[in-house]
Amino acid sequence: MSVMCLACQRINPGLAGVAPHSHLGHQGFTNPTQKGRQESREDHFRCLNCGAKWLRETDRWGVDLGFKLAP
Repeated sequence: MSVMCLACQRINPGLAGVAPHSHLGHQGFTNPTQKGRQESREDHFRCLNCGAKWLRETDRWGVDLGFKLAP
């Protein structure tokens, strides 16, 4: 991956309630299969400017756990 764009650099990982920036394209979602996380949801995003991949997890109670860089 190249250097992150300024908009991606401004994302605070793990901060709930952060909206994706305008160039962060939603790529769909998955439901984790690890024990204890089966009812969670991971939304996948990819920046159209710099290509950075992000995940935003919502736990089984609907609590936003914020963005994190995707592996």
